[in-house]
Amino acid sequence: MKQQDRARMTYDLVLGAAAAEFALHGFAGTNLADITARTGLTKGALYGHFSSKADLAGELTRSFESRWADALATAATRGAGATAQRGTALTALRGLLVELSRRVYEDLPFAAGLRLVMDAARAEGTVPVQLGELCGVVELLIRRGQEEGSVSDAHPAGLLAQLAVALLVGAPAVVRATDTTGPADLVREVWDVLEPSLSTARPATA
Repeated sequence: MKQQDRARMTYDLVLGAAAAEFALHGFAGTNLADITARTGLTKGALYGHFSSKADLAGELTRSFESRWADALATAATRGAGATAQRGTALTALRGLLVELSRRVYEDLPFAAGLRLVMDAARAEGTVPVQLGELCGVVELLIRRGQEEGSVSDAHPAGLLAQLAVALLVGAPAVVRATDTTGPADLVREVWDVLEPSLSTARPATA
């Protein structure tokens, strides 16, 4: 194996171990000794790629922020872009919620990045920027659907957006309380129950 390939494997191993620790314990509750123990490497090998715990957290945070922004931009383009067809807003919204729930609960580096930005905002007494961005895109999609007539305007778009985001954020607590399904599955199932009440489409009659 080439030295470059070994170095990349070590880098990925360390980052994966750090992601697991940060996702479980946050920044304050994680230490380098636990990360090193997960890898089976020496501290020297770890320091060969990352100089500190903050360096590891920074890399995971940057990756998360980029992937989060890409997911929101993709949904906005599909559902509210200039070329979006009628009826695609709700489809794009469902896809966004399901994809984010899958990443948050099944993708450790993504989950770790989210935990890190949430903890940082909480420590500063602020709201995470990413949560505001999500609310904005969800409201955009719902408003687009209302404007084109595919989504009911019986309720304000902002209120419906808050409901959708609450579903995504609250899924883990519900799953822990009921122990019935995974968070990503719950988001998908609940959204499929809610969506017909938002849509103006009516089932065809025989």
